[in-house]
Amino acid sequence: MTKVRVHPVEFALKGESFVPYSKPHMQRAIILSLLTNAPSSIINPGWSSEAAGLFEAARQFGLRVLHQDEQKLHLDGAGKSLRAASGVIPVAGSAFNFRSVAGLACLVPGETVIEGNTSMRSRPVVEHLGFIRDLGGDFEDISDDAHLRIRIRGSRDLGGETAVDTRHSSQVLTSVLLAAPLAARPVDIAVAGHQPVGEGYVDLTVEMMREQGADVERTATGYRVTPSGYLSRVHHIASDFTALSYLAGAVATAPDADITVRDHYPSRLSSELEFFEALDQLGVETTHDPVTKTLRLRRTDPAARRIEIDGSNIPTVTPTLAAIVPFVDAEVTVRGVAHVNNHKCRRVDVMIAELQRMGCDIKPVYRADGAVDGFTSTGRQHPEGGVELDSHGDHRIFMSLATAALGARRPSLIDGLEHLRASFPDYLDAMALLGTRTDSTTAAFETAI
Repeated sequence: MTKVRVHPVEFALKGESFVPYSKPHMQRAIILSLLTNAPSSIINPGWSSEAAGLFEAARQFGLRVLHQDEQKLHLDGAGKSLRAASGVIPVAGSAFNFRSVAGLACLVPGETVIEGNTSMRSRPVVEHLGFIRDLGGDFEDISDDAHLRIRIRGSRDLGGETAVDTRHSSQVLTSVLLAAPLAARPVDIAVAGHQPVGEGYVDLTVEMMREQGADVERTATGYRVTPSGYLSRVHHIASDFTALSYLAGAVATAPDADITVRDHYPSRLSSELEFFEALDQLGVETTHDPVTKTLRLRRTDPAARRIEIDGSNIPTVTPTLAAIVPFVDAEVTVRGVAHVNNHKCRRVDVMIAELQRMGCDIKPVYRADGAVDGFTSTGRQHPEGGVELDSHGDHRIFMSLATAALGARRPSLIDGLEHLRASFPDYLDAMALLGTRTDSTTAAFETAI
């Protein structure tokens, strides 16, 4: 595992950098292009290992590539004529891909085997696949000690009622919604529990479905999808706001900062809007210029001495917020993020523990049932750093810890560089354009700093 030494920033950050295009938009565009029985296009495709993995899965189901270059993809979908995959579909550690492929497999009148790695076995995946049987398919858990593996038998006669638990993730709901327009009969989805966590991502799914002609109705208990199929569409992929969060975090942790992100295309995703509101509260001013397509991020004063942030709809940036709050001149509390402990690792617990190891004064916030629901910090700090930090094999933890390390007194070493391909492969290059210093190492930490 490759380790990276992150050096503290001792000056104002300046310069122009970049972020990749949106992974959630790209993932949905791939699925919708497959389910459309006509050519579709994706402009500004956002490639990561997870998007690439989903793209290869879609090709196994029948998606054809008509043209591909760096700026665009022209694709021909399979619509209702999805074919059975020729072999096992690997999804590595992506729960989104696992759940999405499971939804697609319901539409195939044959067997589909989906395989995730060992980390997937500890996540709430299998227990939320009941929708497959509810709607007319079937599945079998054929996992072993090293893999989460499911065999799904789909049907051409899908439809009916199902209930989806959205208390821990909205991904299953997204999977069912995307597949439902190609069912033979209407699909009624009851949203079990309360308001979905990460509801902005559900809204994004429904918006993109409706733009392609899907008949999706919000009901008192959830959603009703009437069979309709999908129309062809040109998908313009927005910039990835979660990737942007690491540059914004650097603005917050540095002594001072005024930077520009080029080729920035904002989206209407409610989670993105809420994150920008949180940045404003924390003292990171953002200004988008639609003419030059740039985003300026500048360090300012926080909005108040005490700040409360509801993180329930911004789960992907929760680790970044944890990295930022010890460097804000205010008492900051983030709540509503217990579900983030069900992601690639227990992200809230891990960030608190690793930041404390770095020397940050950050403490957990608990719900009434005793579950960790967030974190709180008491004002701008100057943590010592100079330690080795564990990213737990999680790309978002790596970049969030690197964000905090920029504000420490001494360099810190972080493992897991190879996992950046899951979302932001060029992260270190993007940060270097702003003047940050990092170097990879395999030497013993005691001799490296």
